[in-house]
Amino acid sequence: MEKKVSLHITDAYRQRFPDLAFGIGTIHSCSYFEKSKSFKLHKRELLRKMRRRANVAQLEERINLYDQFFKEWGYPCPLPGHFKRTIEMGFPIVNLYIDAHLIAEMCHGILMAIQDLDRFQGEWSLDLAQEGETFQGVSGKTIRCKENEIVLRDEEGIVCSLFQGPDFKTRVEPTSKNIAVYIFTAPEIEDERISNGLQLALEILEKFGNGKDPWWKVFKP
Repeated sequence: MEKKVSLHITDAYRQRFPDLAFGIGTIHSCSYFEKSKSFKLHKRELLRKMRRRANVAQLEERINLYDQFFKEWGYPCPLPGHFKRTIEMGFPIVNLYIDAHLIAEMCHGILMAIQDLDRFQGEWSLDLAQEGETFQGVSGKTIRCKENEIVLRDEEGIVCSLFQGPDFKTRVEPTSKNIAVYIFTAPEIEDERISNGLQLALEILEKFGNGKDPWWKVFKP
């Protein structure tokens, strides 16, 4: 099975956001679960490291960069609230897929999505939305985009908006086996943070979900 993803970055994106990289990772044959004692212990260790004072300060700086970017476009950023709750209460326990992506976000201060790789159709495209363009959000509600809002497309349409989240079609479910994770960036987010976030999510899916053939890449405009 082809593990690499082909990403087309449009001229419109390159011209408007020449410094915003994009990271993609894939992994195959994962086994979904909701709870695992060994995973719980691993999460506890990651949380301990994340809560170190020096780490918290760096993560807050990165998350603030995303928050500023969201505010410039008139959207609320989910990262500050998630980070505050994680510091106070620890990582949530939902399932392997949701937990892996939240852990990667919180440990590296980046914005990640996790979706079912098999539900993407054809080539991926990093692009800008047209005014009023819509797609079905992961909640099932119709999401309307602003002009030049950053979006990810497949050959059928928008699969994710940086500011408004992923679509319904490519959502991960308990039956999902082949997984895609990807990272949108904000101004001043370094490529190293993208790489580290992708690698952490894939390491979790490989170690605890028995995933195979992990692959990742950072794409530059």
